Amino acid sequence: MAIVSPRMHLSKWLVLMISIISMISNGRARARIPVSNEVTGFEKPKGTVKTIESHESGEVIDCVDINKQPAFDHPLRKNHTIQTNPSSNRKANEAGHVRGAVSQVWWKYGKCPKGTVPIRRVQNGTTRHVKRWTSRLKRLNLSENESDDDGGEHRYAVGTMSGGKYLGAQAYLNLWKPEVVDDEFSLAQIWVIAGPREELNTVEAGWMGDGYKTGCYNTECRGFVQKSDQFALGAALEEFSTYSGSQYELLIALVKNPYTGSWWLQIEDMSIGYWENDVFTHLNGYADRIEFGGEVSRKQKGPIPTSTQMGSGHLPSEGFAKAAYFRSIKFFDDGLNIRDPENLIKVVDKAECYDVKREYDVTYEAHFYYGGPGLSAQCASY
Repeated sequence: MAIVSPRMHLSKWLVLMISIISMISNGRARARIPVSNEVTGFEKPKGTVKTIESHESGEVIDCVDINKQPAFDHPLRKNHTIQTNPSSNRKANEAGHVRGAVSQVWWKYGKCPKGTVPIRRVQNGTTRHVKRWTSRLKRLNLSENESDDDGGEHRYAVGTMSGGKYLGAQAYLNLWKPEVVDDEFSLAQIWVIAGPREELNTVEAGWMGDGYKTGCYNTECRGFVQKSDQFALGAALEEFSTYSGSQYELLIALVKNPYTGSWWLQIEDMSIGYWENDVFTHLNGYADRIEFGGEVSRKQKGPIPTSTQMGSGHLPSEGFAKAAYFRSIKFFDDGLNIRDPENLIKVVDKAECYDVKREYDVTYEAHFYYGGPGLSAQCASY
């Protein structure tokens, strides 16, 4: 059987994205980051103190007064006192043959001053809206005659744990540059989840290879307050892994501050910002589920799989430097103690297309390989 591949979009850059899902608004606000070679035709946000243009990635980064960032346009944030950074739970990168990738392309062109936060400027003509979305947990219950809220199709290869009272999760995410069909996306991330299916709350963080041109930008999504003056959410990362070559990764954590109730995003040794407690109906307490892994979304459903890759585009059976991985997977229990997962369960839609292979060793601790090519000789139909 001949395999015909649709037109592909090969992501030049990786972007870091965050998401917040709350059934208060019955939807999801996820970053959709267009990559352009133009640096004109943008709208400067209010409170901009300095502007940095990255001609290499086509991005414009505005250094915005921390007290004038988009989060404070929301009525709930009037007279808000910005929280202090939590103590770090970061671990050193002990795997010497992989490299940390906390390097964004725009850093070559300048830095934001203290008292500001870097925000990737929205390009003129980009649609800003919250894309309706059905949670993965709810989506798995849909019958063949039902449709997702977004009308599309999502495939997953994840490790999931449940049944506890969790205050957070962290892992090293191996960075790759997957091939993505136009108007689709491929991501790797951590999900922290609470609530029943019909009232699901989640916060999510990870990286994305993205052909989308729509969506809500990280700092414009309801509830997130940025603190870091170094890291621009949604901006391009410079380094990524290559097949049988150099491997790059990021340590990402989502951790609840038990005193304020806020959920903090931390990257390596940087506290990026937090989601305020008052935007949630269930994550204002403990999380009851945590997931780690990959997701691919296609615009329309059909019997022929998409060619969008997950992770490296290779199945987990190929192993290190060939398949993508999550390593040193940890969770925070209800006492904020950091622990290894004991009941991480593999969940995949179709292993021939995208799969998970869990392993454990002293260097990488709890880890798994994941991903796959999508449409291929072994993945010819759903």
